[in-house]
Amino acid sequence: MGVNKQPLTARQRKSRRTRITVIIVCVLALFCIWYFFLKPKNQQSASLAPLTVRKEIEHNQIEISGYIEAAQTQVLEAPGEGFVEQVLVTEGDRVKKGALLFALDTDQQSYNVAQHAFAIKQEQINGASQKLSLMEQEQRLLEKQLSDRKVYAKFDGIVAALTISQGQYAKAKDTFGTLIDRSFLKATVEIAESDASRLAVGQKVDMTFPAEPDIEVQAEVISYPSIARLTSLGRTVVDTLIRLDNPPEKILPGYSFNGTIVTGPDSEALIVEQDAIRYVEGKPFVDKIDGNTTQEIAVTVESYTKGFVKIISGVQENDVLKNQAKINSNNRRP
Repeated sequence: MGVNKQPLTARQRKSRRTRITVIIVCVLALFCIWYFFLKPKNQQSASLAPLTVRKEIEHNQIEISGYIEAAQTQVLEAPGEGFVEQVLVTEGDRVKKGALLFALDTDQQSYNVAQHAFAIKQEQINGASQKLSLMEQEQRLLEKQLSDRKVYAKFDGIVAALTISQGQYAKAKDTFGTLIDRSFLKATVEIAESDASRLAVGQKVDMTFPAEPDIEVQAEVISYPSIARLTSLGRTVVDTLIRLDNPPEKILPGYSFNGTIVTGPDSEALIVEQDAIRYVEGKPFVDKIDGNTTQEIAVTVESYTKGFVKIISGVQENDVLKNQAKINSNNRRP
């Protein structure tokens, strides 16, 4: 007959689980100590592929983006209160500077001018007086109020928007449309302070527009101030004005754009991944691989794009360098 095993008590089961947990934790701890501190470094780096110095075309340019604007904009507002008596343009019309666009009724203003002119004549008949000079000043003011009931074009342009009709009642400063000057387009872009020293008036600006991806145009840097500005985000920038002459008809004021300011001719740069560099007392070195041997070489480098450095001296194109990623990682470990 077999021996009947007594079932474990709750306390015994808890004790067994505790022992198992302690054993697992100890095994994991020993593995971590071996992997991070005792594992030979040559095993760590054996699987890392070497890195090759390569040549890349370096574009001397500043990336920009923003919104294009008309050369000039005139908001078409009601000059006072009253009924719209004349509307002489429609949306899309091209107009010349000084052209009458629309006018409000002038009945009350015309009456005021005529009445005051009559009062001046009566005063003149009665003889010159100190009051006459003041009345003549008031007359000029009334005549200006009469002429101000009309809205004229301030420049040659296009009626871009118009929402007004004859007989409509208007209040002072009501907005009825926009007149724009498309003789050229412009934009103000923010240039980071780190790039400001590369700016120069006359530099070409290559621009593209998401709304018209097939259109590429070239603008020009017109001006930038001698003082920087701090944005609401805490960035220091230089506001730079660019101008686009003879803009394509499809490019409308208000369109967003992306572009580059060309700050100089393209140049060649030797680059390599940052992991090829190791530092000894703050100085950069590489290990050049030549067959089965490596040669330590001091290099001069500059920062480049993320993850890469620009080689100034020390190695040449197509040189194969040891990947220092694990060494650099170990050096950073406290």
